[in-house]
Amino acid sequence: MIRPRVVLVEPQIPANLGFLARALDNFGIEDWWAVRGCRIEGTEAERTGAPSRERLLDMQRAETLDQALAEGTHIVGLTARQGYHRRPLPLPELPALWREFGPAARPVLLFGREDRGLEEEECARCTHLVTIPTHGLASLNLSHAVAVTLYALSAEGLLGEASVAEPERGHEPWAPLEDRQRLAADLLAFADEVGAPVDPRDLEPALRRISAQAIETRDLRLLWRILRHMRWLEEQKPRD
Repeated sequence: MIRPRVVLVEPQIPANLGFLARALDNFGIEDWWAVRGCRIEGTEAERTGAPSRERLLDMQRAETLDQALAEGTHIVGLTARQGYHRRPLPLPELPALWREFGPAARPVLLFGREDRGLEEEECARCTHLVTIPTHGLASLNLSHAVAVTLYALSAEGLLGEASVAEPERGHEPWAPLEDRQRLAADLLAFADEVGAPVDPRDLEPALRRISAQAIETRDLRLLWRILRHMRWLEEQKPRD
C-alpha cells in the first residue's frame, strides 16, 4: 500500500499546521494539501513546525476540495459526527478496510475544520467515513487526529512506500475521483437531453453520491461504453 495523501479542509489555527507537519514527518507522509484556510508565513506555524520546516513548506494549496481530491481513488473522511447520513467506522477498523483497497489504490485521508469538522457535502465526497472513539470530548485537536490516524495504519505496517505500487496481476487500477465525477456529469447532461422522468434536484445529488464510491477503471470504462451507446441510439432516432 502506498502512503496516503492528507487533505485538510479550511484549517483555521496556524500552530496546528506546524504540529501537523511534525506528525507527518514522524510517519513519512510527504503529500499533504490544505483547501483554502489559514496561512503559514509569519505565523505560529513557523515556530511549532520548526523541527519539520521542509515538510511544512511542502504543503500544497487548493482552492476547491475537488482539486485536492482529484487523483484519489479512496477518500476516507475523519468525522466525529453521527447522523442519518453518517455511519462512520471506528478507527480500529480502518486497517482492515485499508487492506481491502489493494496496492493500486491512491487513498486520501480527509480532515475537517477545527471548529466544525467536515460538512455534509464534504462527507458526500468520501468513499468511507471513520471516527476516532474518545472518552469525554467528542473530537481531537486536528494535529492529534492526524497523528492517531496515521499511527493506526503504521502500527499495522500499512503506510508502505511513498511511490505508487504496481497493480497486482489481474487487478485493475482504481478510477480517480475526477474521472468518476466526469461520468456523473455526462450522465446528468444526457438525462436532461432525453427528458428523463426524474427531477434533476434528486438526480444530481444521487450521482454525486454514486461518483464518490470507489470503482475500478475497467468498470468505469464499461459504464462509458454504455453511455456512448445510448447517445448513439438517441442520435439515430428520426427527427421531426
